Amino acid sequence: MGRSHAHDEADPGESSSGPCAEVQAAGTGRYVLKALDKADLDLVMRTGRLAAYQNREYLLREGEPANGIHIILNGIVESTHAGTQGRELMLATWEAGDFVGAPYILGDHRHSWSARALGRVEALHLDQDAIRTLIARSPSFAVALIECLGFKGETYSMLAQTLAGQKAAERLVLLLVKLCENAAQDESGPISLGRITQANLARMIGATRQSISLILGRLQDEGIISTGPTKMVVNDLAALRKQVAD
Repeated sequence: MGRSHAHDEADPGESSSGPCAEVQAAGTGRYVLKALDKADLDLVMRTGRLAAYQNREYLLREGEPANGIHIILNGIVESTHAGTQGRELMLATWEAGDFVGAPYILGDHRHSWSARALGRVEALHLDQDAIRTLIARSPSFAVALIECLGFKGETYSMLAQTLAGQKAAERLVLLLVKLCENAAQDESGPISLGRITQANLARMIGATRQSISLILGRLQDEGIISTGPTKMVVNDLAALRKQVAD
């Protein structure tokens, strides 16, 4: 199988102050470029290959040979898995600062899931040779990469636990709690989960959109969440966590 094609490749020197500025402002912990100083960041940008992807275009496909990672500089990417009977399961969405291509970033393997652009996406591709070069030349990059892999492992572990829940309501609440914890915001106030839809939530926990709508409606009536067409805000994370305990 061939690799998906990237379009509108940019010059690294022109883009380091654009996409990188957004990535560096994104937060700490889960973002591989955030922990780097300017010298290391410039090295990464020079070593990688910048490319843009249009809406619904694949950065990588399930079953294809893997070759490194794609660091998202602008836009949103969704990870999907082809389930039984052709049903597509949404695993997670990733934003500027995250990367796709885990868990095996080195070695001979095939992707266990796909990554697809939601809207226009700019990304920096680091193939395996580039990653090895950066690990050898930048200890800060190596440490940041390990920390990000830990975050991704926790995210997919959460997904497995969520899918193991017996009821759709339990699975959805567990998912919302983890999304809040991943949002890297002050837990004492409202937490915005950004661009998220009922259809995506249904795909993430293997439920119907109708059941998701009913559960979210109840949570909204109780004042725990506020919802819009493509945006959700958790007003009371403690109350949401209590739903799990109950």
